[in-house]
Amino acid sequence: DIREILQDASRFSASNTLDAIKPVCPHAQQVLASGFRPVKVLTNADPPAHTRVRRLANAAFTRSRVAAWEPRIREVVRRMLDERFKGGAADLVKDLAWELPALVVFQMVGVPPERVPQAKAASTTRTLFNWGYPSDEEQVRLAEDFLAFWDMIRQLVAERAKHPGEDFISALIQARDGDLPALTQQEITTVLSATLTAGHETTTSAIGNGVRWLLEYREAWEALCADASLIPNAVEELLRFDPSVNSWRRKTRDAVEIGGVPVPAGANLLLMLASANRDPSVFEQPDVLNIRRANARDHLAFGGGAHLCLGAPLARLELRIVLEELTARFPGLKLKPGQRLSFLPNTSFRGPLSLEVIW
Repeated sequence: DIREILQDASRFSASNTLDAIKPVCPHAQQVLASGFRPVKVLTNADPPAHTRVRRLANAAFTRSRVAAWEPRIREVVRRMLDERFKGGAADLVKDLAWELPALVVFQMVGVPPERVPQAKAASTTRTLFNWGYPSDEEQVRLAEDFLAFWDMIRQLVAERAKHPGEDFISALIQARDGDLPALTQQEITTVLSATLTAGHETTTSAIGNGVRWLLEYREAWEALCADASLIPNAVEELLRFDPSVNSWRRKTRDAVEIGGVPVPAGANLLLMLASANRDPSVFEQPDVLNIRRANARDHLAFGGGAHLCLGAPLARLELRIVLEELTARFPGLKLKPGQRLSFLPNTSFRGPLSLEVIW
């Protein structure tokens, strides 16, 4: 049912995907209205507007561009392990997974190093604002933080328009596809605001979730340590088993029937991706982690249809490299006993905020 919904833009609109779950209070609305000027371009846009922007974004964020980053990503992972994984204990999230995807995507995009902390913090801000239940006072504070982040991106786009470089911002500015109109600076700023929030937080969670379950399923971890060729398929199975985005949204355009249930036009739908990934009609023994699962890649961890996650190749690459390096260096890695995992309170994004490991 969910795959069909994701692939059918004629009956199911993506227009509500970035709407705040909790209505925005008037004061927070005033804060955002003072300078936050997004347009519907990718995540919450429908064809034909989505089609144009996606084609131009694809032209800027190619698979070959992502693949070329593998040596640099591996170098960063190795350096972080050298510097931070000492003394037989570490926090996998705080010492590796939290920072790694941010460093990668910010370098690819062209965010100056001194602005990385602000950009990383903006991810938590947007998650809590759009998918959490903050108080009115918290909404105002989050709106102020995100407005400052938006202004930072807008300035970066304006700078690259005058002085282009070899980064993703410059590629978006220069992106062309036939006779399609080029992206405006406002469209580029909106694309980047999503890339610089969702583009790393989800990978942080995927690494935390993945390593957690491999260490819980000890035989799977030991199999990867013995045979690294199993890692690419293990990545797919981990994404299926515990996706970092466990639910997403759509809105019905007309009255429809879903699973035999009549649903009216204009209804907000919460698509439980994590549940779809455990569908027993698709996956045999779906509640078991099986790194050799033949159809593991059939998961919906990256969504589906025209809105399939733009950053999926980068997320897969980073997760593969992390598992290759960890299994090679720390075959005796274990979860620290007695720890209680905590998660950011929201409806859609899930990954441990801390994961203590020992060896």
